[in-house]
Amino acid sequence: MKRVFSYISQSNLWESTESVSGRGSELSCTVSLRASLPSLFEELGITSILDAPCGDFNWMRQIPLLDITYTGMDVVPEIIEQNQQQYGTSSIRFLTGDITSNDLPQADLIICRDCLVHLPFWYGCRALKQFKKSRAKYLLITTYPATTKNIDTAIGSWRSLNLCLAPFHFSPPQLLLSDPSDDTGKNLDKSLGLWRLDAIEPPKISQWNSLPIMFTSWVREYFYPSWKL
Repeated sequence: MKRVFSYISQSNLWESTESVSGRGSELSCTVSLRASLPSLFEELGITSILDAPCGDFNWMRQIPLLDITYTGMDVVPEIIEQNQQQYGTSSIRFLTGDITSNDLPQADLIICRDCLVHLPFWYGCRALKQFKKSRAKYLLITTYPATTKNIDTAIGSWRSLNLCLAPFHFSPPQLLLSDPSDDTGKNLDKSLGLWRLDAIEPPKISQWNSLPIMFTSWVREYFYPSWKL
């Protein structure tokens, strides 16, 4: 994944003048989310957070993380290096890592915003397995409740995902935080859903479930990261 998302950030493919993580990470697109999160952290008694992927920390750094240890993880090394230099403190750190394959630091809460929507089903399921393996208590993750059918896509592309539908089959979330950050004015149902990780069972999906999807992902990952993006 590193090659694909490094290309996306370096080329500003998502066309933001404010954040290399794309327009959805701009402050104007995260107003409601930033207003909702502090009370959620307090309600759940959160003392540690893993934000993966964290991107360039553009909007999250605006949230007061009082008495919370924060770890941001991203697959793009240059972003992490810059984050650590600019924002690293005794309670805020940044790590380079791939959520689909690397062991993850333990935290009370994992925030996974705008990530699985850019990954094939198989990669998404691998990420969920790593989340479970980390022994975190809660997962706060992007979902689109109005989506009626999930489709597969190659690494770096996008589509909406309803995590309560196949192939994920999550139970209804404990709560939904409105996150209407799509600047097109569409997908106003976009939300962050909260689940207990012990209630999630990552589905078993073969990487060969969709050969065209995996072929495109493979080409992007190992040869031409911009191919068909």
